[in-house]
Amino acid sequence: MLWQRALTAVVGIPLLLVIICLGSWYLGAVVLLLSLLGLTEFFRLSTACGLRPNRWVGHLAGTLIIALTVIESVEFPDQGFLAEWALSDRLVLVFVLAVLALFVHQVLVVAEPVTVANVGATMLGVIYIPFLFSYLIRIRSLSLEPMWLPGAGWTVSSGACWLALVIAACWAEDTAAYMVGKALGRHKLCPKISPGKTIEGAVAALAVALAVALALGNWFGLSLRLGAILGITVGVAGQLGDLSKSILKRQAEVKDSGAVIPGHGGVLDRFDSLLFSAPLTFYLLRPFAT
Repeated sequence: MLWQRALTAVVGIPLLLVIICLGSWYLGAVVLLLSLLGLTEFFRLSTACGLRPNRWVGHLAGTLIIALTVIESVEFPDQGFLAEWALSDRLVLVFVLAVLALFVHQVLVVAEPVTVANVGATMLGVIYIPFLFSYLIRIRSLSLEPMWLPGAGWTVSSGACWLALVIAACWAEDTAAYMVGKALGRHKLCPKISPGKTIEGAVAALAVALAVALALGNWFGLSLRLGAILGITVGVAGQLGDLSKSILKRQAEVKDSGAVIPGHGGVLDRFDSLLFSAPLTFYLLRPFAT
């Protein structure tokens, strides 16, 4: 297990950094892939809980959400009638059409008494995964101002630096919670939801997220105050995201959400903390975007 985690990190981290620096359609393609894989895992968990989410509508809505976010971020030259619409309006339209399609399908095709539950499961998946994942693209496009990184010898956009910060803080806190929890964990954090998580691991995760955000934030030109706020936000939101995913897995009675990432399990197992942290990071950093 540990060697698989290490190998995944050795291969995945440099590749991810390249994708973050490239941004644009490259980042969009990766986020779309993660969204569809994560949505597939979520629908599998929902089915294990006795629900019947509409996979076709869910994946189509998720694809549109990511596509519209990418189009907005790269300032696509010819957006047709969408040019007069803000991104929020476009996404609301996707949600409305998805709900309409789901109810039409349930009423005319399925005709089951659990219509509301199935529609709710599908829309929760769309909001929880593709919509929250789309904030990775939005963070990257917050600022295109070039930033010279002292000691590194290269220039990269501020948005790319901020996206790297939130991802690094999330993954560092995940690692700290796992390692400290294994070595020193004595007091259970939420035994009914996730018996393996401990208070000691949670404290370590928060401390490491804060340290990473302060260090990288200072390197990227953010104030210590903003770095501390980001660190605490990621440290708390990331662990809530992890626990929320654990609720789904516990109800579905499975150990991992999937098996696409060696040593980590599924997309939700690896990116659950990022799903909650990215939107909050976006709104904290947006006032500083240029």
